[in-house]
Amino acid sequence: MTQQFVSLFLQQNKRAQVGIVVCGVLIFLLLMQRISGPLPWAWLASLVLVSGLRFALTQRLVQAGSAPLRTAAGLLLLTGICLMLPVLAFAVFTDVDRAFVTIVLLTTATASVATTSGYGGLFLWFAAPVLLPLSLAWILAAPEGASTWAMWGMGGLIPIYLAFLVALGRDLFRVFDESCRIRYAERSLNDRLALALEATEQASQAKTRFLAAASHDLRQPLHTIGLLTATLGLRQLDARSREMVLMLGTVNQALSGQLDGLLDVSKLDAGIVKPDMQIHRIEQIVAEHGVAMQAVAQERGLYIRTHGDAQVLVLTDIVLMRRLLGNLTGNALKFTHHGGIDVFVSAADGMAVIEVADTGIGIAPEHQRLIFQEFYQVGNSERDRHSGLGLGLSIVQRLCALLGIALSLASVPGQGSRFTLRLPRVDAPHQAALQGPGPTQSSPAQLDVMVVDDEMDVRQAMRFGLEELGCRVWLADGVAQARDMAQARHIDMVISDFRLRGQENGLEAVREVCALHPKAYALLVSGDTAPDRLQQALAAGISLLHKPVALQELADHVQQAKSTR
Repeated sequence: MTQQFVSLFLQQNKRAQVGIVVCGVLIFLLLMQRISGPLPWAWLASLVLVSGLRFALTQRLVQAGSAPLRTAAGLLLLTGICLMLPVLAFAVFTDVDRAFVTIVLLTTATASVATTSGYGGLFLWFAAPVLLPLSLAWILAAPEGASTWAMWGMGGLIPIYLAFLVALGRDLFRVFDESCRIRYAERSLNDRLALALEATEQASQAKTRFLAAASHDLRQPLHTIGLLTATLGLRQLDARSREMVLMLGTVNQALSGQLDGLLDVSKLDAGIVKPDMQIHRIEQIVAEHGVAMQAVAQERGLYIRTHGDAQVLVLTDIVLMRRLLGNLTGNALKFTHHGGIDVFVSAADGMAVIEVADTGIGIAPEHQRLIFQEFYQVGNSERDRHSGLGLGLSIVQRLCALLGIALSLASVPGQGSRFTLRLPRVDAPHQAALQGPGPTQSSPAQLDVMVVDDEMDVRQAMRFGLEELGCRVWLADGVAQARDMAQARHIDMVISDFRLRGQENGLEAVREVCALHPKAYALLVSGDTAPDRLQQALAAGISLLHKPVALQELADHVQQAKSTR
């Protein structure tokens, strides 16, 4: 509190000195008319000297002293005594002169209450030396006669006015004290909020780094297992062996799907997902999605039905919209044990409205905001892996923000949930939803392919898979070995892991190989989901696959490399 007052006192000091000098000049002009000789000049010089010293030295004296309030009180007392001295000439003043001096001194005393905020009655060190001698001067100057009572009254009113200033100072100090406490409380709260925000940001960054590292380390063996499983599936196997291979593929695909959820979150947070906005019939997208989900619903003894108005056109990205609908219906299927899911498409007020309603367990009000957070799952405290990682609705929220869709939820425990999507309709000629090309089996391509990876198991698994696709494969464990091999033989295609040993990365390896073979088809493979890594790959303009990579994906890129050779 003291420090806050000292700061305020120093801020007001210079303006206060200017006001005192102006008042002193007014009184000096009066003195010059009533008193001859050097006294008026001497008094003005002393006032200016005191004010000047206070103007220049107050900050240094107050801040350097061990008792700043005592120093401030001394400066105020010195100024008050100096300003009061003209009262000694009351005997030579006329009544008008006395009234003029009184008004000037009352004004300066009143201003001192404001400049000190009434702090601890500190203003009295200035006001009392000014007003009490002024009161006494009125009483002593009272002549014998009819006007005596008025001058005695004036002398008596001045102490009363001083008492009023004391009360005013107390009120002002109370306001000052409350404002200081509020300011300190706000500052303390802001400091705590800043620390909490910093801790939250650090925790979020640590979480992102952990997820990226964990995702990368998990994707490496899954990538190897997936390629070996797919390669085995291309061979002639007995029924028992093929059944085991299919089971391995199913388990690997389930784990890959969970890791893909982490990848989707990282991609959306990194801002590298760029929607391809085109005009589509939303009811057709919903109908196709319903057909695709029928088998999954029937396997669980549930129904999935779609209801849509014709010709509801919207501007959206069909791939992202399908992913959004897939996450919503997939989430509904997990928590619906009887009945099923209805997906409605309608139009209202210029908006296309999609509603995904289920007859599931519903969501309690206290959970409805939390379910859009990463890894938050209701009723899965044991983290059953069949219930996923709790990323589906988090991805839905991010996709809605990316596509400009308003998302809302209505749910009653025991009665089901209804997710509503609202997006603007567009008026345009009929345009059917674009049909993406389905997966195609590529023919074996006779290519010389270099694989760059710092893990031997991954290199060997890639070699097995690519050889089954008819490629000649060369293996390198880093940038230097890739460069040496590229100098010794022709390369049609280079496939490199994004993160290599030490400070090396796949971009360097690709650049080294492509510098020697400019027409080589380049492909990056990564198990890293860190947003900055994804942005680097996007900026390089090189195709990027995320581990675990399906053999069909490799086959598609081999076919592209063959067609561009």
